[in-house]
Amino acid sequence: MTPYYERGGVVLYHGDARDVLPELARFDVLVTDPPYGVGFSGKATKHTSGNSGGYTTPDDPEVGPEVVRLVLPSVARAAVFPGVRNLFAYPAAQDVGGVYCPSGAGMGAWGFRCFHPVLFYGKRPGKAIRPSCIEAFEAAEPNGHPCPKPIRWMRWLVALTTLEGETVLDPFAGSGTTLRAAKDLGRTAIGIEREERYCEIAARRLSQDVLPLFGEAAG
Repeated sequence: MTPYYERGGVVLYHGDARDVLPELARFDVLVTDPPYGVGFSGKATKHTSGNSGGYTTPDDPEVGPEVVRLVLPSVARAAVFPGVRNLFAYPAAQDVGGVYCPSGAGMGAWGFRCFHPVLFYGKRPGKAIRPSCIEAFEAAEPNGHPCPKPIRWMRWLVALTTLEGETVLDPFAGSGTTLRAAKDLGRTAIGIEREERYCEIAARRLSQDVLPLFGEAAG
């Protein structure tokens, strides 16, 4: 299989994760933000439906849980942003953390949500005990993807879940934020993305030089 992008220990494949995963030889840790929140009228959301060629038309809670179930037996540990609507569609996790957003993280049936949950699978790496939640006020920088995560969130998650020398897998790479975070932290990484226009965005971001983090990675 020919990568869409390959440089500096980071590889990106263009295709459906369910087709590409059986072709991959090795990965250690799953860190991903699967598609969710599609089909809300008047709102551009993650992997929008319609003519975009995305995974879901309309909102479909199955693809993220399906791929996570496929990957979990092959990794030492995993961290997944499931979205609130699909939270209980995923396999039972060992722990739950997340990102606390005091300024709001969306509207739910009972009011404004202020939390993006993260499902953790497996045992935490190393002996250090670190917070499994962070507080955040920033929004992601616009990059052409409808719903990218802020880079600091993914640096925090990759730093929390990986050890030096491990390979990160993101089967829903989107605009490449997880891959970029892994590259910034000196990890090797594999990404898969179905939409070519998002592969183009990810490849541009990954081609940029790594900048000093000034202690940001664990924050």
